[in-house]
Amino acid sequence: MTERRLRRRRDRLVGGLAILAALTLALVVVGIRLAADGDERLALLPAPTSAPLPTPPPTAPPATPPTTPGPSPQLTEEVAPDGRNVVCLDPGHGGSDRGKIRERNDGSFLQEKDLTLAHALALGPRLQARGIEVVYTRTTDVEANPGNLDINGDGKVAPPDGEATSDEADDLQARINTCNAANADLLVSMHYNSAENEFLEGYEVWYNRERTFSDRSLAFASAIHQRLGPSMAEGGYPAQDHGLGTEDFFVLGPGNGGRKPSRMPGAIVEGLYLSNDEDAAFVVTDAAMEAIVGAYEGAIVEYFAAHPG
Repeated sequence: MTERRLRRRRDRLVGGLAILAALTLALVVVGIRLAADGDERLALLPAPTSAPLPTPPPTAPPATPPTTPGPSPQLTEEVAPDGRNVVCLDPGHGGSDRGKIRERNDGSFLQEKDLTLAHALALGPRLQARGIEVVYTRTTDVEANPGNLDINGDGKVAPPDGEATSDEADDLQARINTCNAANADLLVSMHYNSAENEFLEGYEVWYNRERTFSDRSLAFASAIHQRLGPSMAEGGYPAQDHGLGTEDFFVLGPGNGGRKPSRMPGAIVEGLYLSNDEDAAFVVTDAAMEAIVGAYEGAIVEYFAAHPG
C-alpha cells in the first residue's frame, strides 16, 4: 500500500516536472518570436540621425568708428617732395618798421629789425654750405613791400604821409608770397621780443596747429625750441625758456580775411626780450650770434634730415 502511494507521488512529481518543462520551453519560444518581431519592426524604422545644430546667423563685424582726420599726418600737395631742400628765412620787420626797440644810455637804439637781418644773413651761408637752398624775404633794411602795393587786394595801402611805407597786412602778405613763389619747404620767421615788464626775459617759439601740415611745423618748432636754451647756455647765458605755443600769426595761418596762406610748414621764433637788461646785453655779443644762429642751423638741418624736400 505504501509502495503504491509512493509510486503515485513519484508519477505526479514527474508529470509536474514535465509540465513545467513544457511551459518553460513555450515561454522561451514565445520570447524568441517576440524578439524576432521586434527586430523586424526596428529594421523597418529609419535609422535615427542626429539632428543638426542650428546654424547661428552670421554676425556682422563690429562697426569701426569713423576717424577724424588730424591736422596733418597726410602728405599734402604743398609739402610734396621735389628733391630740393628750400628754406625761406624771414627776418622780421625792416625799413620804417623797426620792430621792438630799446633805447641805450647813449641815445642809440637796439632795434629788432637789425638783429633779425644780421642773424638771417649769417645763417644763410651756413645752410647753403650744407646743401640747403635759401630764400630771404629781405636782405637789406627795407620792408618786404617797399613799393606800398596792395599785395593782398583789400584796397588798403599805407598813407603817403604816414610813418610806415607799407600797410602791415601787405608787408606780411609779401613775405608769404616770396616763400610761396620759391616753393620753399620751410618758413622760418625770425623775431625778438619786448614787454612793458622789464623783468620778462627769455625765448619762445610759435607755430600754427590749424594747417594740414601742422605736424611738420611742430617738428621744426620743437627742434629749434630744444636747441635755443642749451646753445645760449654754452655761450655763457642761461636764457629763460618761455616754451612752445600755438597761435594764428599772419605768416603761418590758413587763408582768411583776404590772406593768401603760406604753403609750407613754419614757425616764428622770438629770440630774447630786448626790454630786459640781461637779454639785451647778451643778444648783441658775438657769443649770442653764434649761439642763436647755430641753434637755427642745427634745427633746420635736423628738420630736413627727417622731412627732405
